[in-house]
Amino acid sequence: MLFLDSLIERQIQEAQQQGQFDNLPGAGKPLVLDDDSQVPENLRMSYRILKMSGFLPEPLQLRQEAMTLQNLLDKATDADERSTYHAQLEFIKMKISQTGSSTRFLDDVAYGEEVRGKLLGKDDL
Repeated sequence: MLFLDSLIERQIQEAQQQGQFDNLPGAGKPLVLDDDSQVPENLRMSYRILKMSGFLPEPLQLRQEAMTLQNLLDKATDADERSTYHAQLEFIKMKISQTGSSTRFLDDVAYGEEVRGKLLGKDDL
């Protein structure tokens, strides 16, 4: 797989040097990240209304709570505080598991750092 990755990377760099990526449609404009193509057409409007009002589906809300608790747990220095956050996090993990989702996203610190870097535009983390 490494060979294929390096081959693709080399082809991208060559295309970049030849200017094949210059003047592409949408260059210099922000990406449209609000893709609802996976949502059935008859539900899109209701999903947009819920999204604009700040509603998150339960699995995403639980995931967000778990990530916040994990962050608080990582930064906590007081033993009682750590114990409280740990108990709350285990409860949220149990609720996530009951929805059929995985809690692996909490265990993979490197993955989280990589995603954070991508969102902040730092590819070299």
